[in-house]
Amino acid sequence: MMDRRLIQTAVFGSSDSDEPAVCPETVDELDAFRLEYESTTIWCGTHFEGGCGRRLTTRRCTDKICHFAHYGTDGSGQPCTRTAKGKDSANHLFAKAHLAAWLRAHQHTAEFTYPEPLGSAVQARLDDGRTFLVHLDRSRPVAWDDDAWEIVLGPGVPVITDILKRRGYVHRIRFEDRPGGGRVMRFGTELPGQGTTWDSLDDVTLTPDGLTTVAMPDGVRIPASEASRDDGANERAIVTVTRSHPHAGRAARQDDPVKRAVMHLDRALREQTHQIHAAVDTIRQLLQTSQTPEDIGRLRLALGRGQLWTEQQAAHRRKVIDRLKAQPTPDLLLEAAQLVKYPDATPDEREAVRSAHARYEGDQAAYQRDLAAQYALKQQQREAELRQRQDAQQYQEAERRRRAEQALTERRQAEEEQALAKRREAEAAEQQAHAEKLAYLTLFLSGALKKAAREGRATTWEEIGQKTGQRQLGRLTHQDKLSLLQTVEANTLPHNPLWSTVLAAAGTSEALHLHRDITQLLQRTVPDSDSDLLAHLTVDCARLRRQ
Repeated sequence: MMDRRLIQTAVFGSSDSDEPAVCPETVDELDAFRLEYESTTIWCGTHFEGGCGRRLTTRRCTDKICHFAHYGTDGSGQPCTRTAKGKDSANHLFAKAHLAAWLRAHQHTAEFTYPEPLGSAVQARLDDGRTFLVHLDRSRPVAWDDDAWEIVLGPGVPVITDILKRRGYVHRIRFEDRPGGGRVMRFGTELPGQGTTWDSLDDVTLTPDGLTTVAMPDGVRIPASEASRDDGANERAIVTVTRSHPHAGRAARQDDPVKRAVMHLDRALREQTHQIHAAVDTIRQLLQTSQTPEDIGRLRLALGRGQLWTEQQAAHRRKVIDRLKAQPTPDLLLEAAQLVKYPDATPDEREAVRSAHARYEGDQAAYQRDLAAQYALKQQQREAELRQRQDAQQYQEAERRRRAEQALTERRQAEEEQALAKRREAEAAEQQAHAEKLAYLTLFLSGALKKAAREGRATTWEEIGQKTGQRQLGRLTHQDKLSLLQTVEANTLPHNPLWSTVLAAAGTSEALHLHRDITQLLQRTVPDSDSDLLAHLTVDCARLRRQ
């Protein structure tokens, strides 16, 4: 017998995993969930307060919400004493997962811990020594005198009005359900008397001074320990926030060319892609002028984001033009015409689009002429036939047949167009699903490669699939593996060894072939012989371990 307790949260892969899982509530979503994770085990994880570490299964229900349930047991093993089983019981695991991905996007790593009692908080120690604390327990007071560099409040955690006034702000997080299981984390900033402004976590920037959000674009912060002291202590705070005229701060930010340039680029990346190249040029010009070290850092980070977009756009443009050369279509012509409007498009690319357009127009004109000639010939034949018939009834019958054939032709054309549209939608959906799957696997592959590099050992795709629970990594095609490695190595500096070296160090012909292909894509040189290449890989693995 399986138990009947409604458990909505679990973890994937193993009992000590902290990869959170939320059971979909509806039957349709649960069926899709089962298909997606059919090769992945689900557990009552030990990172839950009272979690027993036993396997779970999914329960498909029509009279109540679908949920997880323990497998039957013979009485041995640790009993489950979980008291919190709802969606919020995994908030600490979702917070860790989202924050880890966000920090990686800002070129930071962190060591995460879960203070007791489990689920009450998440603590992240950044690679630069700063400590980041997310307080989730609504029943426990917030330790504002903690040594944490920044404290963020979880859903529903109250804040004392005096603390909010002294700090000038409080950062918060909340979670929103995602169809098919999982949760999305939103980041907000609460200001005294103004409530909370919510952003996407992608819109939050980590700077040496604080967190930059929509509500607090300058990222000015007071240490949590200073905000919790009395008024006398606050006079000695490291950073003092004063309330000035409401338009004064806005004018100062507008007069800051660095801030204005970075905001212009970020807005262009989100909404106005045709302005990205101009925004990147502005940032390059600012870097050539005298700037403070902090502004140089902000400009370089922004320039990296802009250059990444332009490189990806250029690669996409090349692919579109290659497809256009092979077979011009209206959709490709329209897309390519827009892509070559960007200033980094080469004259050869513009000429290729122009030639493809002329070729398409010529083919279409010839096709239309052929159709017109065929139609004219058939029309002449039909008119001659009709003129030969003296009987009016025969003439009317011929007209009826012509109209029936025309209707049939139009109906078939409509059916063919509908079928073509459905095939295109299916192909687009399949490509989108494949891209999302690769993006999802990138996180696991990147972490596994870096872990193997730190441990100074070689690894394989199959081993990574087994250890991460993503067994499909071992079944990827050569091209998919190249795409994943290209994404993982996107931020690897040219003078640093590739993280994928630990895969090639296995020494198999397939691993060496894949390594040669990824180095060629990244425009790196490697020895021609396999023996010299293996020696080169050994040196790079040693460098990665020291890195």
